[in-house]
Parts: sequence; C-alpha cells; structure tokens
Amino acid sequence: MTSELFLADLRANLVRGDAALEARLQLDAWVYRPGLPDNASRPDPAAFAAVDAAAVAFNAGGAAGAVPYAGWNWAERVRFLKALPARMPRARLDEIDGAFGLSRSGNSEVLFVWLRLALGNRYEPAAPVAERFLLSMGRRKFVQPLFQTLIEQGEWGRPIAERLYARARAGYHNVTAAAVDRLLRPTP
Repeated sequence: MTSELFLADLRANLVRGDAALEARLQLDAWVYRPGLPDNASRPDPAAFAAVDAAAVAFNAGGAAGAVPYAGWNWAERVRFLKALPARMPRARLDEIDGAFGLSRSGNSEVLFVWLRLALGNRYEPAAPVAERFLLSMGRRKFVQPLFQTLIEQGEWGRPIAERLYARARAGYHNVTAAAVDRLLRPTP
C-alpha cells in the first residue's frame, strides 16, 4: 500500500466525490504535510485528573481498594500504573496485583507497564507472567524493555532473561531478536 493508493481508495469508497467532506477530512494534509492538521482531535487536559488524584492518594498510603480501577479504560490504567513509584515493597505489589488483577490483564499495554514495575522490583510472582507474555508477544516495543528490566536486576533477573530468551528467540522477528541479542551480550 502506498500513500497514493490509500488516498485513492478513501476517495473512491468514503468521499465519493463529496467536495465538502473532502475539505473537512483534509486527507492530503494528514498524509503529506508535517504536524497535525487543524481538524485533529485535541485531548482534554483534565481527562486524567481523577486518575492522577487516585495515584497521589494511593502513593500517600491509600488502599488499592479505594482506587476506581475497574471503571477505567486501558489508557487510564496505564497512566495510574506509570504514576506509581519505581520502588515498591512486596506487600504493596501484592496489594495492587490482587486488587486490580494486573497479572491477569488481557490488555498488552497494561500488562507491559505492570511487568516493568513488578520485575523492576524483583517481584517473583511476575516472573511466570512475564514468561507467558514474552513467549506469546513479539513486538519489540514490549519485548526489548522487559528483557532490559530483567537484565538490570542482575543475579535475580539475568538468569530469568537468559532462560526465557533461549525459548522465545526463535519466535521473534529478526529486528526484535537482534535488539535482545545486544542486551544479552556478555559485558567486557
């Protein structure tokens, strides 16, 4: 698919000669010009205010049960998880995993952020979850940072990374495999 073919298909099957629709869509601006056209949807800066407030309350010692996590979409969940401190005690990790079902998340974005946090804290219950995820997920966006997180955990994480990578490597795209290969090279 090229830009020209994509635009031709849109014009033939969506716009269908409607000049007003063509003008509103600004197709050429989206495809050929830098930046975002003026018809781009702008996010509401207050959209995450409740999530941010919940993160502040939780980080101040609030209970996970008080966080309205179940009613949030994936982006709100990711925002909350990214607002948590990088270092957390095992009891706190147990609490959020139990309250929010993080290790059972079916959303790759949420699970990835959780696994980075959990593995970065040497949270043992996350290791088998990471193994399942990394054996079924080939996107470098997820794979490389998780292996990096494991490797950074030294004597705890590096053996997990090496064992897991030996099983997973054959299923990864060459670009992903090369990135992880570089991470696992012995340090001089």
